[in-house]
Amino acid sequence: MTFLLLRPQAKCQASAQAFNIAKLPAVACGLIDTVLDNDCIAELPLRIADLRNLAATEIYIVVTSTVAAQQCVLLKNQWPANVCFFAVGASTGNILQKAGFDTIVPQAPRTEGLLNLAELNDVVDKNIVIMKGFGGRELLRDTLTSRGAIVLEWEVYKRVKLDFPVCTQGWQQDQIRCIIATSGEVIQAAFEYFETNWLQKLNWIVVSQRTADIASKLGVSQISISRDASDQALIQCAKQLIARARHSSEH
Repeated sequence: MTFLLLRPQAKCQASAQAFNIAKLPAVACGLIDTVLDNDCIAELPLRIADLRNLAATEIYIVVTSTVAAQQCVLLKNQWPANVCFFAVGASTGNILQKAGFDTIVPQAPRTEGLLNLAELNDVVDKNIVIMKGFGGRELLRDTLTSRGAIVLEWEVYKRVKLDFPVCTQGWQQDQIRCIIATSGEVIQAAFEYFETNWLQKLNWIVVSQRTADIASKLGVSQISISRDASDQALIQCAKQLIARARHSSEH
């Protein structure tokens, strides 16, 4: 079983290597790329400085991706002492923790996991900054706002669809038995690049119920959900899929 691993271009090479080490045949293919918003990045020092003027005992910073986390680290010495970081996902949390930031990472590494945290349930009049890409995370923003928080969104990057797929090696459609997709944007891009009927026939591994719903609405019926978007979790889910396929063929 060969896997077609769809994720942002910058992460493709490392993911393909991880699957290769795990002895799982895989081709990684970048359909979108992550591009920093230079205007927002230039404003970050001023925005961070403004946080010092807030009459707050503690400010929450919710960091939604590794790209946003890297920008936090670059400005490490500028953050006020009264900030507490929350990370969506272990990889994002690791970047922040290695830089010395106090960081809370939910057990379920997605928006729903964050919203289940006790710290983010009692947030009346709490100042919360969400560092994110353009668009998305509406559930996070709207729920925190409904709970009484004062929410600011800092959109520091955008995801751009590539003119053509960039893959780690050549491949043919008949080689692929399963597609792994790590975001809703990647799923939607796949249906713009590749033949719909082919995509709908394959097994898919996605990273949340939300992304499963996106794939389902596009006509995909065979969907497994990984615990998160890390290579380790995706490999575990892929191995489970192979084991189920073998079991079915033997009976």
